[in-house]
Amino acid sequence: MGKKKIMVVEDERIVAQDLARQLTDLGYDVTATAYSGEEAVDRLQEVHPDLVLMDIVLAGAMDGIQAAEQITALSGTPVVYLTSYADDKTFGRATLTDPSGYILKPVEKKQLQVTIELALYRRGMELNLQKNHARIYGSMKGLIEAVAETIELRGPYAPGHHERVSGLASAIAREMGLTDLQAEGVELSSHIYDIGMANIPIDILQETDRLEGLKLAMYQTYPEAAYNILKRIECVWPIADIVLQHRELYDGSGFPRGIKGEETLVEARVLGVAVVLEDLTTHRSFRDALPLSETLEQISSHSGSLYDPGVVDACLKLFREKDYRFE
Repeated sequence: MGKKKIMVVEDERIVAQDLARQLTDLGYDVTATAYSGEEAVDRLQEVHPDLVLMDIVLAGAMDGIQAAEQITALSGTPVVYLTSYADDKTFGRATLTDPSGYILKPVEKKQLQVTIELALYRRGMELNLQKNHARIYGSMKGLIEAVAETIELRGPYAPGHHERVSGLASAIAREMGLTDLQAEGVELSSHIYDIGMANIPIDILQETDRLEGLKLAMYQTYPEAAYNILKRIECVWPIADIVLQHRELYDGSGFPRGIKGEETLVEARVLGVAVVLEDLTTHRSFRDALPLSETLEQISSHSGSLYDPGVVDACLKLFREKDYRFE
């Protein structure tokens, strides 16, 4: 295994040189020394350090905290702060960047080594978790997409329905600023939300807009049936609950349990809007497809009543300002 690469960011050149010497003595590769926050950010992609030692107080327009924020956003590289003094406000700002550690000046070699090794160990664990998460997500997505294809063969939706719903739901989730985990949960749920329709007679599924009485009651069981299937799957995404709640409405008039507002998962509220929009803009056996503009107006008119206003706003922005289109 090669030496770990460290970037030192320190505007006092004598201090920077002393740090570089200590790091070299400890067996690290000082891959760069930067004397300002701007220089550190500029050189990041050039030297690809494993860790950055960052003085909090730097001369220039960009202090160490601002530089650390940009470095973390660009590469996720762990940052350990160097400081001899920081007022409460500055220290509070530094804490918000979730640093991998702090080292007080004057720097002691043992403290330097221990702090760096802990930061590198933490980063290694994070990377392993990310790899495992990506592997699990890929496996789950492949399995769920295979199930979705089987569901589409039976109806009631046209081929590609789940992909279109998934694409829109994921785009809405990211437009709203939901976390990657939440967006993944929305995407996975989009492919399998209607698995509970498997035991519902096909003639009922082919006329869902006109159902009443016993047929309507039978149709409205499908989210609960899907939940009972999916709750057995252990995973980090609340897929079963998203699927269970995606037909609930913001004012409580949905099904199967009549819960309302933020009692439902935001992922379910996103999926609900995506399903409705894709369904209305697609030709069905009992009605023609509605124009996109008319569908958007319909969804907009029910913002705050049937649908979460935040979800509706994000959806409208995608289509009206960002030229989103179904594939």
